[in-house]
Amino acid sequence: MEKPEEAFPRIRALLTHKLVKKYGLKKSLVAHVMGVSPSAVTQYLAGRRGRRQSDAKLAEEIEGLAARVARKIELGLVEAAASEVQAYLNQLISPKPAQPQQIEGSLLEEIINSLRSRMELEEEAARKALELSSRATSPLAKLLLKQMAVDSLRHADIINMVIVALRSGGDTSINASDATLISQMSIFESLSEAQKLSETPIASLSPAIRALLLSIDMDEEKHEKLLKIALSGQPAKPEA
Repeated sequence: MEKPEEAFPRIRALLTHKLVKKYGLKKSLVAHVMGVSPSAVTQYLAGRRGRRQSDAKLAEEIEGLAARVARKIELGLVEAAASEVQAYLNQLISPKPAQPQQIEGSLLEEIINSLRSRMELEEEAARKALELSSRATSPLAKLLLKQMAVDSLRHADIINMVIVALRSGGDTSINASDATLISQMSIFESLSEAQKLSETPIASLSPAIRALLLSIDMDEEKHEKLLKIALSGQPAKPEA
C-alpha cells in the first residue's frame, strides 16, 4: 500500500494539473486551495514534484474532485474548496475500523450506482443554475439562481461523501461525543423556530423576496428533521 508521504505529492500533482490546465485556475489560487506554496504548484506542473501516473480508479476520483473543487471556486466558495481537498487527503490516512459488511455486494453496488447517478444530476443542476445566474439581470434573480446552484453543489458533495463512506466499509454510526455536539444545535434551532420569517408581515413584499426569506424557514425546518433523524437510535443520556 502506498504511504501518505508518497501518495500526497502524486495526488496533488494530478489535481494541480487538472485545476490549472483543464479549468484554467490561477496558480496562486490553486496553491491556496491545495495548502501548498506557489512554487510547489509550479513544480507539480513541470513534473519535478509528484508523479502524474495513476490507475483508472484514482484518475476517476481526481477527475471528480477537480470538478467539485473548480465549481466551488466558481461559486466563490474558496475555503470550502480547500476543505474538500483536505478531506480527500485525510481519508487516505484516517484509520478505517474493521466492521462486518452490512450490505451485500451487489446491493451495495446498486445503491452506489443510484447515488452516483443522482450526484451527476445535482452537479448538472448546479452548472445550469450558475449559467443562468450569470445571464440574469435582476440582482434578486441572480441570488435565487446562485442559491440553487450552491444547494445542488452541496447535495452532490453529501452524496459523494456517502459514497466514500460506503466504499470504505468503515463505521458510519455517530458516537456519543459527536451526538452530544449535534444535540447542542437543537438550542439554536429552537431560537430560529421562535422567529419564523413566515410569521412576519412579508405578504406585501415581492414574490422574489418572499421566496428568498421563506427558503430560510424551510432550511430551519429541514435542520430540525435532520437532528431528529441523525440522533434516532442514540442511547439516552443517563440521569444525573
